[in-house]
Amino acid sequence: MHDARDAEDALLLEAGDHAALFAAYAPVILQRCLVATRDDSGNDVAQNVMLRILGELKRGKRYTVPFRVVVHKVVDWTLKDHFTGRPTELPLPESWDPADESDPYDDVDAADLESLWADLPKGAREVLDLRYGEGLEIDVIAERLGKTRNAIDQALHRAHEKLKGAIGDG
Repeated sequence: MHDARDAEDALLLEAGDHAALFAAYAPVILQRCLVATRDDSGNDVAQNVMLRILGELKRGKRYTVPFRVVVHKVVDWTLKDHFTGRPTELPLPESWDPADESDPYDDVDAADLESLWADLPKGAREVLDLRYGEGLEIDVIAERLGKTRNAIDQALHRAHEKLKGAIGDG
């Protein structure tokens, strides 16, 4: 299935028929953005994905990967920008390469992580540190902190949800 789509995309790119390309990918882009954002901001994010791609195409950018890969990478990049509070209407950086297999969240730097960590309640930081920093089992953490296993499970769950929401994965 991808081979036929990739071949058609290559022809459309060569012909400069951007409208036909966007007609094929707009529903997929919109659906991914709406599902990820879980609200109407997905419409804006989807529009910015298409504007970013169009800007790339108008600048004559050529890709070493199929266009569908480019589309999904730009969606990932734009959603990451949306969830980290960066403007999504800006063009992609010149160094951006859709052939790069790295995770779109790889560039969350240490300062971002420290900020996320500092935003967690003290108890959540303590439980996460014991669980992942020291590798302790939940029962051991509960015993060490004098809490129930359920309280530790809940603290871990809330901390995970807060962190996922902050980096846009939730």
